[in-house]
Amino acid sequence: MFAEGYIGIAGTIGVGKSTLTQDLAKALNFEAILEEVDGNPYLEPFYKDMKGFGTMMQVWLLNHRFRQHREFVTRISLGKIRGVVQDRTIWEDTIFARMLNRHPDKVISDLDYNTYLDLFDNMVLRELVFPQIMIYLEVRPETAFQRIQARGRVMERTISLDYLKMLRDNYEEFIGEMEGAGVRVLRLNWEEFVPIPEVARLVHEYSLKPSSFTKWVRPLRRAPKLDPHPELIAGTKGASPVKAHA
Repeated sequence: MFAEGYIGIAGTIGVGKSTLTQDLAKALNFEAILEEVDGNPYLEPFYKDMKGFGTMMQVWLLNHRFRQHREFVTRISLGKIRGVVQDRTIWEDTIFARMLNRHPDKVISDLDYNTYLDLFDNMVLRELVFPQIMIYLEVRPETAFQRIQARGRVMERTISLDYLKMLRDNYEEFIGEMEGAGVRVLRLNWEEFVPIPEVARLVHEYSLKPSSFTKWVRPLRRAPKLDPHPELIAGTKGASPVKAHA
């Protein structure tokens, strides 16, 4: 199901999600839900050593966004706030985990990736709701790279253009999955910033569109690597092979 009054802002690093989140929330009289970049203890170590901190980075983000999500959905349902505009939803966490698992350096191993997805299923799929509308900000990786350089965050200095290209491709795959599940996705060309009144108008327009929402498509697992000799279990040196039991 999806929650009325819940708008998610999606897009790659450096696209301008935080600014739009705050401006659109103000225009709609909603509450802005921002990423707590400064409160993430794994962010800076991750950019220095992605393989060493990739898995725990994703687990921390999942836990943080899960708590954040439950809090604001409860407040909307109780009528304490009209709605929220959120900078990067919990659903997008799977993009980064999948990308790091597909990375040539295998930043997140198949084992860790499957464990993460099981955790995601248990925490998220059984309890959370989808945004009424997801706004996807589309920019070229080169534009995102320029904006990252311009804002000058120390921890983001190691982000490469190749990383942003890979991230963009994974976002496109994710957005396709969301659309396939029936979530309303408003795609905006964000090479040039669109005036907030126009974004607000489009949000109201898309809110009236019928939804064919079905359910979340469970992210695919990585198949575990099979032993080339599954009928044998290696024993100690000189020991006879022992047949494995199913």
